[in-house]
Amino acid sequence: MATAKVWPALLWMALLLFSPDGMLAATQKSIVTLKPQWNRIFKRDNVTLLCHGNNSSKAGPTEWIHNGTISKVTTSHWDIVNANFEDSGTYKCKTNGLYQSESVHLQVFSDWLLLQASAEMVVEGEPLLIRCHGWNNRNVYMVIYYKDGVAFKYVYHSPNITITTSASLNDSGTYHCDGKVQRWRRYSEGLKITVIKAYQSRYSWLQLTVPLVVVMLFALDTGILFSTQEQFKTILKIRETRKSDQLKSTPQSS
Repeated sequence: MATAKVWPALLWMALLLFSPDGMLAATQKSIVTLKPQWNRIFKRDNVTLLCHGNNSSKAGPTEWIHNGTISKVTTSHWDIVNANFEDSGTYKCKTNGLYQSESVHLQVFSDWLLLQASAEMVVEGEPLLIRCHGWNNRNVYMVIYYKDGVAFKYVYHSPNITITTSASLNDSGTYHCDGKVQRWRRYSEGLKITVIKAYQSRYSWLQLTVPLVVVMLFALDTGILFSTQEQFKTILKIRETRKSDQLKSTPQSS
């Protein structure tokens, strides 16, 4: 009978852990975002890293990790002023009791021109934004944008340009730009941008697997319960039979 009590407990535990609320509570991570959004910046540029949770504006104690080392910064924002090469690397954070975030990679360069992108890996269907950034925020004129070595866009002045509002796999490639800074034409390094297929939630497989597991547990639990009941009935029947046989075999008094 002890086994029959254990399986219902396991069943309820599975339902609790794998319910939508349970999965969110167990898997929700902190998020690192950049302001401005560019993760490729020049030396002496400024950038702010923000740590937050999904749909959460509440600021709490925050732990920052830069290149594997815990930082002294404990606020939800990390202001990098006059960036230097030492600021390059991976950043992670943890806040509001959530799990540690995914890594965000920041790169600091020293050059005349830098191609910046809203993301180097873009999910199919999302917008893709790039710009040709001049060192020390200098104006860049007569800008030409290239994809895989072929010019595809000319602008006289270098604002942000939207490659597409809905990226497709064909937008993957290596991008660079050139333009005039002061009197000279300058060239940026190439930047590889990859568009990946849109995917379902990383936990979508749980939505298929968990109901199956729950059904199996329920079936197993029900089977064990019925089996236990049948065994119990059999034992009672055997006992009654033995008792009846004993009564028949007892000598009757005259």
